[in-house]
Amino acid sequence: MKGKVVKNQQLNDKYFFLEIKSEEFVTQANVGQFLMIKPGSQDYTHDPLLRRPLGIADVKDGKFSLVYMVVGKGTKLLSEFHEGGMIEFSAPLGNRFTLLENKRVALVAGGIGIAPVFWLAKTLKTRGCVVDLYYGGRTVDDVVLLEELKENTDHLIVTTDDGSAGIKGYVTLPFKENVETYDMVYTCGPKPMLQTVSEICINADVPVEVSLDERMACGLGACLGCIIYVKDGDEIVQKRCCVEGPVFDGSKIAWDKLI
Repeated sequence: MKGKVVKNQQLNDKYFFLEIKSEEFVTQANVGQFLMIKPGSQDYTHDPLLRRPLGIADVKDGKFSLVYMVVGKGTKLLSEFHEGGMIEFSAPLGNRFTLLENKRVALVAGGIGIAPVFWLAKTLKTRGCVVDLYYGGRTVDDVVLLEELKENTDHLIVTTDDGSAGIKGYVTLPFKENVETYDMVYTCGPKPMLQTVSEICINADVPVEVSLDERMACGLGACLGCIIYVKDGDEIVQKRCCVEGPVFDGSKIAWDKLI
């Protein structure tokens, strides 16, 4: 697929907000899915060769949005796209979050894990849910789009490791205090955070869905580069994050094999 870059806004020294117009993509996308995007705009070079996986952060009016962090050559090239330029990407890939109606839910996001959580929060609000978002980062630079998030949540609780924004400490601490009040928990971010959130939910007997951010080469399940381990009864089985995921039941993931 191809689309036109509407916006490629630098949010701070680390994060960018990319908006792309593509009616074809928007009509196929579901909350929780991701895409594989071509980071370069030139056809005469194949460096970097592989596309980059990014979670879909929003869909609106024939456009979709991505939030990404510049960490290497691919994302650096992605940050150089300008308004009006054409960009290539895959169709929406992977599975989706379970969407409830008229329930009380918690979303727990860490750093770049806010990307799929952003669209999820908006969608759950339109379905009558009470949405609490716990959003953590290492510093103030790791918590972005706060005003937009306030508009699409009932309560926004921000934490940073150094106290430069919101509450000082880990995001799992204020979440743990309220976990028993929720009908469902959704989370995306660093694996240690996902494991902690899942364990808190298991102990409180609250269902939890996690969106895993694994390294992916193809995004189609062929390369087997994004294998994770899931409990199936008494056995541990392999699942492809790009096909059977990226959304999984957090209570069934074999975290000791991932971290």
